[in-house]
Amino acid sequence: MAVSPIRRRLASSWIALCLFAAVGASADSLGNLYETTVPVGTAGEAAAFRTGMSDVLVRVTGRRDAPALAGLAPLVSDASRYVISYRRATGGNLTVAFDGDAVERAVAAAGLPFWGEQRPLTLVWMAVDRGGGQRGLVTAEAASSERRVVEQAAMQRGLPLVWPSAAGDENLRGRFEQVWSGDVASLAAAAGRYGAEGVLIGRAVSTGRGQYTVDWSSQGAGGSLTLRGGLEDGVHAIADRYASRYASTSAGQRNELLVTIAGVTTLARYADVTRYLESLGVVRELSVHEVQPEAVVFRLTVRGDLGALQREVAAGGRLARADDGSGAAVFTYRP
Repeated sequence: MAVSPIRRRLASSWIALCLFAAVGASADSLGNLYETTVPVGTAGEAAAFRTGMSDVLVRVTGRRDAPALAGLAPLVSDASRYVISYRRATGGNLTVAFDGDAVERAVAAAGLPFWGEQRPLTLVWMAVDRGGGQRGLVTAEAASSERRVVEQAAMQRGLPLVWPSAAGDENLRGRFEQVWSGDVASLAAAAGRYGAEGVLIGRAVSTGRGQYTVDWSSQGAGGSLTLRGGLEDGVHAIADRYASRYASTSAGQRNELLVTIAGVTTLARYADVTRYLESLGVVRELSVHEVQPEAVVFRLTVRGDLGALQREVAAGGRLARADDGSGAAVFTYRP
């Protein structure tokens, strides 16, 4: 069949655009994984960089001992070498972004597990007895010191949290009593309304000078646990549990995939699909392998395997899996 002049011009335009994409498209999705905020003490920026790199290594491996491991300790001692950018933040802090590719290569070379960007959202129910009759539930509306401590630990571990909100028609007094009495089932049942996969429940009693003893429990993704500790310990325990489930040595490895996107019939759609693929955290490099009449075949370098790509695509909702029975990576574009 003869190709029409319009289709020839369209294909030529796509190919020209594809050549540009092949040279320039690289998804350096540092995001929350490789950017962290740390205090700048009297030791200066170099020490802050080392602290930041330690936080990043814990976050991406799911292991709290990661900074001290032989394969990763050199990244901490020479952290300044891996800084891409940094800026002053409020409260005497420094926000630092590190070279994600270098971190991933080091983790893979050390044979350590890797925990990607996709993390379970956790709903936190925390009831606090501050003494002197001051008791209450920590909520999204209240910027309490206890909440700041928990959120700082969650940021270090890369664990997204959501807090109960009075705007969600919560009976906060009733919820406080449920936390204090250990009514885990009722509290866990609310997770779906907040889009959370699990709940972390803490009953905190002040021991003076801003310190607390907290009875923690959790339920949901990663199983259940109970422990007694400080404000940070519940976050660390549930992050450890999630990491044991979701982190893997294969998740940090690089693989090349040919991915067909059907429904790409115009230059505008091509540009939209390309931008979307570049935005995915698992996509590290992108080029065009083939332009078909109503589809484009992309050559992707991904962190992990096809399953990792499929999970992130499913969460985004822009591409639908098209199962042609061959096991090939085929998706349909949703404008």
